Amino acid sequence: MSNTELRIIAPDPREHGERLARLCAEVFAGMGYYDILRDYRTVYLHGSHYDWNTTRIGMIGDRIVTHFGVFGYQMRIGRARVRVGGVGGVATDGEFRKRGYMAATAAAALAAMREAGYHLTILFGIGNFYHRFGYVRAWAETDFYVKTADLPQERPALRARRFAPRPRADIERLYNRFHATTTGTAVRPTYRKGYPFWVKPQDGYLWRDANGELAGYVMVARRGHQLQCHEYCGDAEQALRVLSAIARRHACDTVHFRTLPYFSDLARLLRQGSCRAETRYRWSGGAMIQVLNLRSTLAAMEVELSHRLRNSPIAGWTGNLLVADDRERVGLDIKSERVKVAEPQRTRHTIRGGRHIAQLLLGTERPQEVVAGGGIRLSGDARTLVEVLFPEQGPMLAALDRY
Repeated sequence: MSNTELRIIAPDPREHGERLARLCAEVFAGMGYYDILRDYRTVYLHGSHYDWNTTRIGMIGDRIVTHFGVFGYQMRIGRARVRVGGVGGVATDGEFRKRGYMAATAAAALAAMREAGYHLTILFGIGNFYHRFGYVRAWAETDFYVKTADLPQERPALRARRFAPRPRADIERLYNRFHATTTGTAVRPTYRKGYPFWVKPQDGYLWRDANGELAGYVMVARRGHQLQCHEYCGDAEQALRVLSAIARRHACDTVHFRTLPYFSDLARLLRQGSCRAETRYRWSGGAMIQVLNLRSTLAAMEVELSHRLRNSPIAGWTGNLLVADDRERVGLDIKSERVKVAEPQRTRHTIRGGRHIAQLLLGTERPQEVVAGGGIRLSGDARTLVEVLFPEQGPMLAALDRY
C-alpha cells in the first residue's frame, strides 16, 4: 500500500488517542481549540461510552485524516432496550477533504457496527450530508420557552440544594427509574468521568424526600437573562417551582427547556399553562437514525410490541405480519396477545419500505405521517397494525448523553 492510499482501521487508544484529540480540536476549533483538546483527552474519548472497536479512522501513511466516532449505549423504545451506535466527532483533516475519504470511513464504521451487533445508529449532524449514508430524521427538536412571570409563585414543597453537575450514581439511578419507558433516552451511565463542555450545564439543584432519598433535580445554565433547563427528574410541579425560584434569583426573564421529552409530565404541564413551543424539522441534519439490523431490532422490541398489542382494541388479532426495509424481510408472528419475531412468511399483511422504516420503529411521528412521508407501503391489516404497534413516541435523547 502506498503512502497516498487511504487505510481505514479501528483506532488504538494508546497509539491514536492523542492524535485523534488534536485532529478534532483543529477541525472544531471554532468551538474553542483548547477546550475541545482538553475534553477529548479527559472525558470524551476515555472513560466514556466511546467504542474503540467499531470507530473507524482513515490514515494516509502515519497521518490520521478522517474520524467517524462511535459511542455505544442502550436506548429505550418504551419498555424495550435496543443497542445504539451513536456517531460523533466526525472529522476530516482540512487538507484531505472532498476526496471521498469520509464516505469510505463512514461505510467501514457502519459495517463494523452491524458486525458488532448494534441494532440502530443515531447521530446529530450538519445539514444535507448524512442522508447519503442512509440516515433519516430521527425526531424533531421542540424547545419550550416560558416567561418567569408565568411560572409558579409558590415556594418549592421540598428544599432544593445546589450541586455540581457531574456523573454520579444516585443521579443516574433516579434518571433511569424516572425515564424507564421514555423512548429515545439512554440507559445511564454513558459518560463516566465528566461531561464535555458543549453539553455540560453550569449548576444543578436537587431535593430529597422525608426519608432523605433523592426525589428530583434540575440542571441549568444561565445565558444572559435566560435560564436554560438542560434536564429534570421528579415531580413536575416541584421542578417548575425550583426553576422559578432560580430564575427570579438571577433576574432571568425567561426559562428555556432543552431536550425535554414531548410527552413528559413537565412538558404536559407547560402546555397546560402559558408557554411558547418551537419545533424544528430538518429532512437532513440534526437528530438522524438508521437501522443496522432490522431483525434483531424487532426481536429486542418484542416486549414493547406485545405490550402495545395487549393494550389495544385489536388485542386478539392473530396472524403473520411482514416488515421489510431495503435490506431485510422480517416476519412477526402475532397470537395470544404476543408478538414474536419469526421467519418471513407469505402473508397479505405487509409493511414494506426503505430507510424510513427506522422512523416507524422509533415512533418519530404519527405512523400515518411516517408512512406517507417515507413512501412506505401497507397491505391487508397492516393499515391497522401499524397504528397499534408503531405509535408516535416523541423520542428525545437528553443533552447530557449526546455525543
